[in-house]
Amino acid sequence: MDVNIDDIMIQIKHIMIDKGLRQKDICNKTGWSNQTVSNLLAGRTSNPSLRVITQLVNAVDCRLYLDIRDN
Repeated sequence: MDVNIDDIMIQIKHIMIDKGLRQKDICNKTGWSNQTVSNLLAGRTSNPSLRVITQLVNAVDCRLYLDIRDN
């Protein structure tokens, strides 16, 4: 199964809505600019690193789980 970064960002946006978080809240928690957060959430950042995704997930007070399995 391929991981689609757009699907991850959609999940993060839903979590933000559920928790009443705004992009400004993400900026405050990460130290990133509003433009950086906007680009990430809109899928305009090509191939963000796992570190960046983890920071974004932490900023919405969630955890990222990876599952690797042998075929």
